[in-house]
Amino acid sequence: MKSSARLYGLLVLTMAIWAGTFVVGRVLAQQLPTLSLAFWRFAIAALCLFILLARTPGGLTLPPPRAWPWLLGLALSGVYAYNLLFFAGLAEIPASRAALLVALNPALTALASALLLRHPIGAVRWAGLALSLIGVLTVVSHGDWGQIAAGGVGRGEILIFGCCLSWVSYTLLSRGAMAYLSGLAAIAWAALTGAVLLGLTAAWRTELVWPVGLAQWGGLGYFGALATAAGFVWYGEGIRVLGPARTIVFSNLVPVFAVLMGVLWLGESLYWSGALGGLLVVAGVALTNLPRR
Repeated sequence: MKSSARLYGLLVLTMAIWAGTFVVGRVLAQQLPTLSLAFWRFAIAALCLFILLARTPGGLTLPPPRAWPWLLGLALSGVYAYNLLFFAGLAEIPASRAALLVALNPALTALASALLLRHPIGAVRWAGLALSLIGVLTVVSHGDWGQIAAGGVGRGEILIFGCCLSWVSYTLLSRGAMAYLSGLAAIAWAALTGAVLLGLTAAWRTELVWPVGLAQWGGLGYFGALATAAGFVWYGEGIRVLGPARTIVFSNLVPVFAVLMGVLWLGESLYWSGALGGLLVVAGVALTNLPRR
């Protein structure tokens, strides 16, 4: 029970850290090219992960050949494609609308897990997913669901939806990689592979620049060490122990934490919709993670 509580706590903390990336990322995106930002994020993350990996028995051993297709899949989905689609989408549509689309991740993952991996979800957990999604819609739309349909579907929405599919792919592929490697090793090698791909693309497009100043390095450290290295490790542990469908539902806490950070750090007002939606998300997460009888 204690280990489960610890894991749930780490997943909640991960979502709070990921919510903070919207604030930090908004500042960095105005100072660094997108590809450079993504490259330095994962270069720092890979360094941190390999430092941790070096402290484990046999940690720096090369992955077996059978693991590389999985690692390449993780790098292409959760590192390379996700970052490019995410930042490109944010350049087209507001962050609030992007957050609305990202809220589809838990339902998409549960559906893919049930169809492709034959993982039973159950009526109670489907109800938890639905309740959590309703909570996110309430938070993002400020209680006015008519805003959701406004604006139609354009290039930005398509890019963010592709971002969602990339993250769903990463979540499902993670368990396959962990059949050959520890969770830490799988994430470390995927981060390194993704950083190399991003670096080569940034260099090819002449967008690879060196960060300057403590503020930029501090922001990149937050992205690399906390949001990516620590966050991916804890998220991967959740996938290993709880499974993809139960783990990804925690991501609906991200917009809730983002609203709270806006209230605490930026002095923004807390609307009734934010409080109600946050409660619904928390209730949905709890319902999805109820132990089976």
